[in-house]
Amino acid sequence: MKRKFITVFAALILLPAFLFAVPVVVTWEWLLEDPLVTTFRYQVDGEKEDNWTVVDSSVTSYTERGLDGTVDHTLYLQQSYDGEHFSGSAASVAEAMFPPEEEVPVVASEPAPATEEIVAEEPAPVAEEVVAEEPAPVAEEVVAEEPVAAAEEVAVVAEEPAAETPLLVAEEPVEEKKKAESRSRTTLTLGGTFNFQDPALNIYHKYNLQAELGVHMENLLTFNDSLGLGVDLGLAYSPYLYSSYGWTNTAEDVLAFDFSTALSNFDQAGTISIAPMLNISMGKTDFDIGIGGFLTWGPDLATTSGDAFLYGAFAKAALEYHFNKTFSLGASAKYGLILSEGTSSMPQFAEGTVYMGFSF
Repeated sequence: MKRKFITVFAALILLPAFLFAVPVVVTWEWLLEDPLVTTFRYQVDGEKEDNWTVVDSSVTSYTERGLDGTVDHTLYLQQSYDGEHFSGSAASVAEAMFPPEEEVPVVASEPAPATEEIVAEEPAPVAEEVVAEEPAPVAEEVVAEEPVAAAEEVAVVAEEPAAETPLLVAEEPVEEKKKAESRSRTTLTLGGTFNFQDPALNIYHKYNLQAELGVHMENLLTFNDSLGLGVDLGLAYSPYLYSSYGWTNTAEDVLAFDFSTALSNFDQAGTISIAPMLNISMGKTDFDIGIGGFLTWGPDLATTSGDAFLYGAFAKAALEYHFNKTFSLGASAKYGLILSEGTSSMPQFAEGTVYMGFSF
């Protein structure tokens, strides 16, 4: 009977240590591997859109207190170049300090039924025989000493994890961050161009205006987080103004609503161009440089060679600012040669273009 009481008493001591969650402190740390990253965001045990904690790139660690030490906890970490568009999550798991298998002491509650069965099966005369042969106090001492010693040993074991917790928490590893998202982008542009030629082409004025539609395919091939290779395509309406008409006279014709007269001052032409470009990304700002070629054709175009077309080569630089994933504004400059006019006169030209872009 005393053995049954002591067993139940030991179980009552052990159960609270395992039935209640043990609070722990977990610290996660990570590295800033990409200097262009401006922002991190993280959360523990989930990836809910409204539960992220956003910090700048100078913060490279996070400490959470009061976590349940009997289960694993996961930190989800994402990075961003602009604070709006984030990469996929890198996950780091802090394993439980008190694994479920340590709940074995629950078995200690089983001796109560077992003791009852033994007591029920063993007849009272057995106890009487023991009393008759051995003094009662000796039996009681043996029974009483063993469970007390067992209970004390278990109590010591239950207290040890609390001392070891800080060491385990400090050594939690951080998983490597995932690769950043692709920077490939296609932008449709619409802009106006001012063109200057020297010497002027045949019978035309040295100053001309153009309307241009472009397609910029950026970062088709990337070299690292900042550099890529793309292609710029252009289609322009390029009317050539006769040198006998100044822009003042043309403006007067337009303001007088005499469009037929105004249009007769030009030879209509169209230009297509292509240029491989080196794309340099600087967050929301892109800087592009490259070289390319063009072909201009017009049914009434008067050239020195007598052909109705022109061709040549140019160098191009562009600066573009992206307000968001869709809309941007930019400016570009070109310097080139009209090779079809021969080496004797070979007109040179310079162009400046202002445009707006729509990306997808």
